[in-house]
This record gives sequence, structure tokens and C-alpha cells, in this order.
Amino acid sequence: MRMRRALLAAFFVIGSVGILSLPAAADNPLPLPIVISFDFSDNSLPASLSNGDFNVIADVLPEHTGGVVRMVAISPDNSGVSNLVCPFQPVQQSQVECKFYFTTNGVWTVRAQFAPDPKSDVTSVSITRLRVTN
Repeated sequence: MRMRRALLAAFFVIGSVGILSLPAAADNPLPLPIVISFDFSDNSLPASLSNGDFNVIADVLPEHTGGVVRMVAISPDNSGVSNLVCPFQPVQQSQVECKFYFTTNGVWTVRAQFAPDPKSDVTSVSITRLRVTN
């Protein structure tokens, strides 16, 4: 009984001076840092592919996070090829998938950018590299 009174008194004091404040979910829609990882079928080897279509899947964690992801495939140095852009897409089932058509050999850098919505600033970025061969 004495312990229960002490706890109640402590909570009352903490609550009355504002130390114990729990933010509502609406006040902070993204309370955890967003992590983007790339999903390849075999993570034991570096990702590589042949010229042509290739789907890149970005996993967004924590699960059930809303928002959008844009991916950019940056062409290999001195290739003379333009970067490939996959515009912002909504996160669905914690993933976003973009299809790129790689036309030149070399190491492409794929950058995934997360934002809470298309009009907000990017809050998380993840980068991977793909080796493209013919």
C-alpha cells in the first residue's frame, strides 16, 4: 500500500511539472528513423546484371511506414549515358519497385530517397551499386 501511494505521488509530481509528456502519434508522424535497404535475391554476392531491364526493390523500414520513394540510377563515370530516374512512388507493403533499363556496362550507383510525401524534403537516403555486363 505504501509503495502504491509513493508511485501515485511520483506520477502526480512528474505530470504536474511536465516531465512526463507522451507525444501523440499525430504530433510526430515519423517517430523512428526510416531505413531503406535494397532487396536482391542473393545477398552473398555483389549485385550484377546483364544489359537490359532490371527491377530494383527498396524495402522501407519500419514496416507499415507510409511515404514515397524515388530512385535514381547514376550512370558509370565517363559513359556518356544519362542517369535513369524513377519518380516518387508510394510505399506499398513496405516496398517500392522501379524498373530500370541499363544500356551500358560498368558500375551504376542506385540511390533511393524517402520522403513522407512528394512535396516534403527527402529524409532518408540509401545507396547501392550494381555491376552491369553484356
